Amino acid sequence: MNKQFLLDTAERMGRTFFQGYLGAAAITGFNFDSLADLENVQIGVAAAVLSFAMAMGLKNVGPEKDSGSVL
Repeated sequence: MNKQFLLDTAERMGRTFFQGYLGAAAITGFNFDSLADLENVQIGVAAAVLSFAMAMGLKNVGPEKDSGSVL
């Protein structure tokens, strides 16, 4: 794994975490209590872990072998 792959994967994980977390917070009634709810954080973490797993599974697929993306 090279440094660029790790940086791209970390960026994807961060974006996916916040998308999952804020999406779950919005569903539960977007207020301070929903932002502090541990279940919403757990949803974000699960989404980030899945993003990491997909990047690792796609490492040697596509034209750029050192990328976590198919394209």
